[in-house]
Order: sequence, then structure tokens, then C-alpha cells
Amino acid sequence: MTGKSIIVPVALCMLSGFFGSCVPIKAIFKKPKPYAYGWVPKKYEEVSKHYSDYAHWYNCKSGETIASIGAGNGKFEVAISCFMPGINWYLQEIDTLRLYQFDDVLAHFEKLKQSPIDATFHLVVGTESETNLPQSTFDRILMINVVHEINERDSLMKEIGKLLNPDGKLVVMERMGDKPGQVHGDCKFPKLLETDLLQEMNICGFQLANRQIGEEMSHLVFYTFTLSSVK
Repeated sequence: MTGKSIIVPVALCMLSGFFGSCVPIKAIFKKPKPYAYGWVPKKYEEVSKHYSDYAHWYNCKSGETIASIGAGNGKFEVAISCFMPGINWYLQEIDTLRLYQFDDVLAHFEKLKQSPIDATFHLVVGTESETNLPQSTFDRILMINVVHEINERDSLMKEIGKLLNPDGKLVVMERMGDKPGQVHGDCKFPKLLETDLLQEMNICGFQLANRQIGEEMSHLVFYTFTLSSVK
């Protein structure tokens, strides 16, 4: 059974618009995508392959309370819940246009799965400086392909340390650079270098517990961190 709540720290307004130019007939009759942002699997087999190839490396467990920071519209978290039931999710995002597509994402994955997804989802609107997540709450925090986009990582990582339970884990997935100056092809942000990332995390009170290569060609790596005994 799926549950959902929305945590919004400030009032939001809805924007509306209109078409100011002609729309081709082909576009009118083209079947719309179920949601606008990112990966849209067409078959449940694609969801299963994604989990077996990549998402299982987050090591999410049934019964855990998990936050995903920079979750977008929640597609990856919903995909995990197709195979790991009973997770209590907090999906945090600063882009409300993406976050509020969550209902469409959930409906699409449940249609592919042909059954309800067993998870609870809380939608949390964050800001550039605050996650707005509850402290001392999480067994696991995920940062899926998002750390390289954060400018003030030092303050955020220190806040994340306060959000985790004492035995909690932070899992960072990134496509890493192998030399300085490389950028991501989509967002054009600089790629992280492993030595720099590990040094930053150590300074912020984390120690590396596990490193798993997800894909050699794209240098995709899953890093699992725990809180250091000495901060």
C-alpha cells in the first residue's frame, strides 16, 4: 500500500501559460509521456534491469527510513520500491516542478508493475541552503548523481551528518572524472575527482565504508559513507 505526504516550508504559486505559435498536427496526436523529466521505462523488464544493474547497489532495506536528496520526480526511488517493499521515503527536491510530478511517476510504475507499490512517500521541498529534513531520523540517505551540482557541499554534508541515525549510511552515486577539467555532458557541471571527494567527506565527518564500481566505461561509482567516530 502506498502512502504520501507533502512537506512544504513556504507557500507556492501555480503558473499557467498558453501556446503562442502553431503546433504541428503530428505533435497534437503524439502520445504524451507519462511525466516530463528523465528516464521513462516502457516495460517492467526495463525497471527490473535497472534495479539488477545499478539500483541494488544502494543496499536499501525493507523497513528503513530513507531520504533521497535531490530526488527530482522520484523515479529512481519508486523503481527501488518495486523490488524492496516497506521503505519509508523522504523525497527531497528544490525544483517543485519536478517534485510535483511524483504522482504521475508513481502511477506509471504501478501500471508497469500491475500492482500497487508498497512504500510510504513524503515529498519535501528544500532550498539551496536547507534540506528541511528531520534530524536524527534516517537509516540511509541517497544522493543520486547530485553531489557535483552542489556548490556549498561543506555545509550540506555537515547537515546530513545530523540527519542520519548514529549507524546510518550516506550513499553517493556519481559518474567520476579521471582527470581535472572534465565536465558532465548533460548539465556541464565539472566532474568530481575521487581524491577530492573523499577528502571533502572526511573533513565533514564521514568515512568511506564501501566503494562499488557500477559501470567501468562511464566511471559510475557508488560510495557508501558512515559517520566518523571523531568529527
